[in-house]
Amino acid sequence: MGLVSSFFRNLLGKPGAADFRDSAEHFVRVMREHGIGLAWGRDELLFVDDLVERLKGHDEYRDAVGCYLGELLVRNFGGEWVPGHALGPAIRIATAKGTKHLFPLGWVYRRADGGPGESIARKCHRDLGFPADSGTLGTFTDGGERVWPPHPEVLQ
Repeated sequence: MGLVSSFFRNLLGKPGAADFRDSAEHFVRVMREHGIGLAWGRDELLFVDDLVERLKGHDEYRDAVGCYLGELLVRNFGGEWVPGHALGPAIRIATAKGTKHLFPLGWVYRRADGGPGESIARKCHRDLGFPADSGTLGTFTDGGERVWPPHPEVLQ
């Protein structure tokens, strides 16, 4: 975290974009150390629902998964972290339908508590048009290997 960012966080008491990015990068490192090779490509959105499902019993990971989801949106769809709203920190993304505010941490909590009916892939499809088929998603094996879905847009 940069000196200026750190100063403002300590002064204002609220995390900013650099904090969310740092949390996401740390989460990816930890998951890699445990055999789950997360990356930063948009195809990772095909696996976020399964990741949340597998970690939902560990409340301490929810914010980290939300930061990871947010960084995926930032890096792959030209989004940017914006100050917190009532629903938590948001990602602002310009789409063909106008500017959208997406709430990755809120989405993770809702998916963890609400199950498949709160599909993150379905929200991404609605707001971003990706994935094309939000009902056919990837999973992880217990050993951390990916099971890729049959999607034409997958960049494997």
